[in-house]
Amino acid sequence: MEGKDETNQSPRERGRILVKLNPIASEYQVFGDIGTSPGADADGEGVDFRSFFPSKNPIQNPSNALSLGYSINFNDQSGIGKSGYNASFTQILDAEEKWVLSAQLRSSASDRLIEHYESVWLQTQDEETYYLDRPRFSYDEILTKNLVGTAQIGFRPNDRNELYFKTSHQDYYDFSYRNRIELQLGSASVVEGSQTIAEDDTIIGASFEGARTRRYFGDTENIRKRLHNTFGGSYTGTEWTIDYSVYTQKWDLNRLWYNWNFRDTGVDLSYQVDNPYLPEISIDNGVNLLETGTANFANLRIHNNYTKDRDLAARVDAERSLMLGDSEYWIQTGFLHREKERNVSEELSVFLPVSGNSFTLDQVAFDGAGSPILDGAYTVPPGLDPDKSRSFVESNPSIFVNNDFRAKTESEPQSYTAEESVTATYLLATRQSGEWTYELGGRLERTETATRGTVVLPEAVNDPDEGEVLEIVEDPSTNTDLIIKDLSSDNSYTNFIPSAEVSYNTSEEVTWRAAWFQLLMRPQYYNIVDYRRISIPTRSISEGNPTLSPTEIDKFRLSWSKENPWLGSLSVEGYLINIENFFYGSVSEDTILEEGNPVIYKVSRVENGEKAKIKGVEIQWQKTVKDVGIFDSFTTSVAYTYSDSDANVQSRPDDTLPTPERSEHLAKLSLTGTKGKFTTGIELTYQSEALDDLGNSYAQDEYREAVVRLDASSSYRLDENTSLSLNLSNLTDHPERSYQGSPYRVTRNQYSSWFGTFNITRSF
Repeated sequence: MEGKDETNQSPRERGRILVKLNPIASEYQVFGDIGTSPGADADGEGVDFRSFFPSKNPIQNPSNALSLGYSINFNDQSGIGKSGYNASFTQILDAEEKWVLSAQLRSSASDRLIEHYESVWLQTQDEETYYLDRPRFSYDEILTKNLVGTAQIGFRPNDRNELYFKTSHQDYYDFSYRNRIELQLGSASVVEGSQTIAEDDTIIGASFEGARTRRYFGDTENIRKRLHNTFGGSYTGTEWTIDYSVYTQKWDLNRLWYNWNFRDTGVDLSYQVDNPYLPEISIDNGVNLLETGTANFANLRIHNNYTKDRDLAARVDAERSLMLGDSEYWIQTGFLHREKERNVSEELSVFLPVSGNSFTLDQVAFDGAGSPILDGAYTVPPGLDPDKSRSFVESNPSIFVNNDFRAKTESEPQSYTAEESVTATYLLATRQSGEWTYELGGRLERTETATRGTVVLPEAVNDPDEGEVLEIVEDPSTNTDLIIKDLSSDNSYTNFIPSAEVSYNTSEEVTWRAAWFQLLMRPQYYNIVDYRRISIPTRSISEGNPTLSPTEIDKFRLSWSKENPWLGSLSVEGYLINIENFFYGSVSEDTILEEGNPVIYKVSRVENGEKAKIKGVEIQWQKTVKDVGIFDSFTTSVAYTYSDSDANVQSRPDDTLPTPERSEHLAKLSLTGTKGKFTTGIELTYQSEALDDLGNSYAQDEYREAVVRLDASSSYRLDENTSLSLNLSNLTDHPERSYQGSPYRVTRNQYSSWFGTFNITRSF
């Protein structure tokens, strides 16, 4: 079966479900044929429904086959292995081989442990220096089970026609548990004379009096069901070859999240940043943070969130040769329509301390002395027991009284609907003349979007002519009215997207190719919803942006390729990419009053940048040699991309920045050797740092640090029907690290460990 095992997704991938790939981001760059343009027939966003299924129609390779397999998925950090299995078969259904049925089933699971140090850095009141606030130390336990079944049936009624039906169903279960302690220094007083300030205005050491802690426990269950269906076929005539298909998808996610928070007060502490990834924290007044009896209940939120996605797509592609005068052309044309709809809603209960009925963490905590994390650098206090805490809620109705006002005003902004439809048609012509090949194409696209989001506004700033009022509620803390209303917006635009390519074979070994094409990348349709969500426990705000425009990408590539037995295959490409309205994550600050005191919140929002430019070079080389060392054959593959980029944003007109999500260096080395029935290989990947989110200044920009990854794989065929394989991923155990403005100000240091998968497969 095709596709990656979702049980082994990185923490970053887990948070990007159904996110469109950014074609200018190094993180998603795929090394392929150098110099080749996507062409007018390609959907520039890579949203191709055909990728969910085995690419071939089973009627094209009729056979009778059965295969069974068993697997073990092991995570080093947790020390736990989980079993899985897979099965597949292909069956010819009639003597004339007109009907062929194929099906696959895969069950996999993982049990992982991920360890974190994260932080927030805030400016001092004079806005001249930055101090460490809210250092967070935590671990995640993640149990994932994934069952995917697919089936295809192929039918060939005659020599000219082939039909198929493909279906895929997924049952995905994910239980995650987070134990985190956060030290809140922003509300404390700085001890005079205790600060040590680095040359870049980072306070790398200070002492505080009267700090607080937030002990957070996330107890989350995700149940995801996905169903894909495709019906299609092909017709091969005397002149035209036609491919057609219709695709539907249902994607349902139910997320039940117990968000627990407890608090310690009156903590005096100091921090020292000798190692930015692992700052030293010391308690100065004898408070023992490993104790659970000192942590008082602050709040509990039970989120029951529902997400429903519905997709529909239809596509027709046709091609033929055509004589115009003395020249022969290859003509391709087609039509695509796809539409998406997402509906999100939430049921929320908010429980706050009840006078006279407060309780402490020790009543619902695990027994024990805490858990060391990050190679023993820190110890996380004993965590909340999910089973014990859920029973405690049910058996103590006098403590857990739902705050209807908070539940309503916090849950309503989670509700939204977003729709997007794209209709496209294209024409692509190719002509070959001697050693020259010319390709010219154009694509016309029509995009329509519609969104509905719910907002909660003070009556004083409400525009009565905008939106539809759902309800008016009174804020009991201020005795003022809040307006809950729906805001709707829609947009439509039409784009013509050209492409051109020319290639010239100077010899049998050498090819020159030049290509120019444009791409359109639309916003995530849920980012254009008009919403503002405030998370009080994390002091964060996320906002939608209904004014987002699509990103327009204009790219030119010039390449040279040479291939022969001595050299192998070597390709070099120079490229220039001009970008308008690129997307970036904007990070800013807002001040909200809590109990009469101003508190700084982090605000996240997707914005359009003005212009960006990326220029650079890409090199790829591959060579296979026979009888080298112990191997019968050995293959070396090298790929490298250099990018020199700059970008401008309207909010910072005097600053020139690197293009967000684009690394300066991206390199990959693959080595593969074969000896008889045994094959083994390694793959080393390096990506230099990249700008992730933009703040109000250089000092507030967030960078993802360089990443190094090493994977290894081996396989051995015991006989014609039995094979073994072992895949090891992320052997360097390189952490995902980010910093804000200065390498001293690390915001993320996250270890997800290496994992290994062993498989045994038997064919019958």
